Order: sequence, then C-alpha cells, then structure tokens
Amino acid sequence: MAIPVQSKNGIHVNERQFLAEVVDPVTLQPASEGEKGELVLTNLERYGFPLIRYRTGDIVENNSKPCSCGNLFRFFPGGIIGRSDDMVIVRGVNIFPQSIEAIVREFAQVVEFRIVYTTIEEMNQVIIQVESPVDIVNELSVRLRERIGLRINVELAEAGTLPRFEMKSRRVLDLRAKKTC
Repeated sequence: MAIPVQSKNGIHVNERQFLAEVVDPVTLQPASEGEKGELVLTNLERYGFPLIRYRTGDIVENNSKPCSCGNLFRFFPGGIIGRSDDMVIVRGVNIFPQSIEAIVREFAQVVEFRIVYTTIEEMNQVIIQVESPVDIVNELSVRLRERIGLRINVELAEAGTLPRFEMKSRRVLDLRAKKTC
C-alpha cells in the first residue's frame, strides 16, 4: 500500500491499488490542503474482500503536490504522523503524542520525557515534563508553539524522577477530569 520515499521524508500510496482520501477524524469531512487528517482507503483491486472507505486510523498531511523524487503516486510528507485514536483536542487543536515526541527528540539533551494531559478550569491542557542536564524549557516551549500551534507548558524534571520507557511504551499520562452525565 505505502511506498517510503528514499529521502525518508514521506510516503506514497500505490494508486494502482488504492484510492486515498484524507478526512477530519471527527467530522469525516475532507481535510483541506496542508491540514492533517485521517487516511481513508478504498481498495480498487480486491474482488473477494473489498475495502470501501476504510478508516485506517493513521494521520497524514493532506497534500496534492507531487514529490520531488519523481514518483507520481499520491505523496504524504512526513509519512504517518500519528494515530487518530491517540489524538486529543486541546483548545481546538488536534494534538498527537507522536508529533510532540518528534519535536522533543530534536533536543539531544533530553534524557527522558513524559506528556501529561490535565484539565485546568474545565479546559484540556498539555504539560511536557523533561529530564535534561541543561535547562531547555524556553527553547522547547517556543519550538512546540511554532510547530504544534499551541502554547504547551514544559517543566524541567529532576534527573531520574520520570519513569523509564522502552520500545513502544506510552509516554502519556492522562489526568484529565472525566465528564459524567
């Protein structure tokens, strides 16, 4: 289905076999150019087990421009950015833990980190806790705001105080108030 770009800056969908759409994961309306949305696929080749408008749960950036590698199949810059089931809406912005992690990983000084979702005055908030030998709080805060489009609080944690995560363990702590009917 997906073909990685040699420069590792995205993926192509094999349009000989699949029709690809990008939709808002909440409203299911088509995502605008440059917006992130859920990848929906329709298989054009399978007769015995067709998939029609199959919601993959994968988040990609909607893009209609051709890739610089010369491949003419539909190109999604950045590849799979996240999962719709991991998405949290904070002040109207869709937040994906994978997007936050990618930005945090740009700082080699970070030893460990954790994403904390919380509720303050009935509004969802995001806090990033980082263990780092140097104070990178301001620089990381600025980068998160520029790339995510939201002011995210960054807190410096003492060395060795955050849980250690291995492989695909989740670095998310959800402390949001649960609404009851």
